[in-house]
Amino acid sequence: MKQRTSINLKELASQLNLSVTTVSRVLNGKAKQYRIKAETEQRVREAANIFHYSPNQFARSLKLDKSETIGVIVPDISNPFFSEIVKNIERESKNRGYAVFIGDSSDNTTQEIALINYFTSRKVDGLIIAPVGLSSSHLNNIYESGMPVVIIDRSFNDVDFPVVTSNNYQGAFDATFELLKNGHTKIALIQGLQNSQPNTDRVMGYVDAMKQWNIPHDKLIIVGNSFSIENGFIQATKLLQAADPPTAIFALSNLITLGVLKAVSDLGLVCPENVSLVSFDEQAYSAFLNTPMTTIEQNREEIGLRAVNYVLDQINGLRLKKGLFLKIDTKIHLRKSIKNLNI
Repeated sequence: MKQRTSINLKELASQLNLSVTTVSRVLNGKAKQYRIKAETEQRVREAANIFHYSPNQFARSLKLDKSETIGVIVPDISNPFFSEIVKNIERESKNRGYAVFIGDSSDNTTQEIALINYFTSRKVDGLIIAPVGLSSSHLNNIYESGMPVVIIDRSFNDVDFPVVTSNNYQGAFDATFELLKNGHTKIALIQGLQNSQPNTDRVMGYVDAMKQWNIPHDKLIIVGNSFSIENGFIQATKLLQAADPPTAIFALSNLITLGVLKAVSDLGLVCPENVSLVSFDEQAYSAFLNTPMTTIEQNREEIGLRAVNYVLDQINGLRLKKGLFLKIDTKIHLRKSIKNLNI
């Protein structure tokens, strides 16, 4: 067969001496469903590659009344936590025949709303959003307009659409309890955005673990106001320079943890000799730091998979239960950043 720049479906079928229907079924991944021979499927795919065949996506979208695209909005794509989730969303979407548009809201509600409007104007079939701020009104509005929506990581109490997040409470409880088991009672918690759902649940996990260990409420140390490196650095510096510093710090995000590590280094201290440290969120580097870090791992692969499933269920017309809220279990990784004070 003579190679050319491009070819349409009818011409491709003619080159192969096959029906347009057969070729279309192969290219749409339905060869097994229609019992098309493996040799025929291979011939079609090889020819499509040789002739650089690509379907007319615009025409297909008009026919199906779908763009086969999903918009994904996260607060900070450079944050490894969100970039890994996006990677998993993109992979699963591709497996299901959907392309993904990615938007970075820069942790700004105005930018988040602008991205929602932009993706809507581009006729995406659904949205997966890791929201910022403390208001859900704009999310409710887009959902009530008929747009399939799933939110991940953070949540609100007044939404009817699906939410996929981690079991933040249990993860924080487990981390705090591990510090308590190792003899730490003066544990400082550096929190993120106050009143956000993940932060509230993590703080409560810390508080309940301390309460179970009979630590008086007035002995709890809760500081900080954002899930940022700067917050971790500023708060850890203040804590470690105090007259009676904590023996352990529990950082409620991977970025906060980086700030804490910077403060520890700048003050000439060493973890865990001078201060023990636990991080909420596992990172690729966690096990490879000078002192391997004890972490709470969120299942980013499962979050991405479930989010895609829920948004495609809505796109395909499935009526999901109102207020569907899925909390995915976390996992603790015990390493060397906790000093045992019981010895």
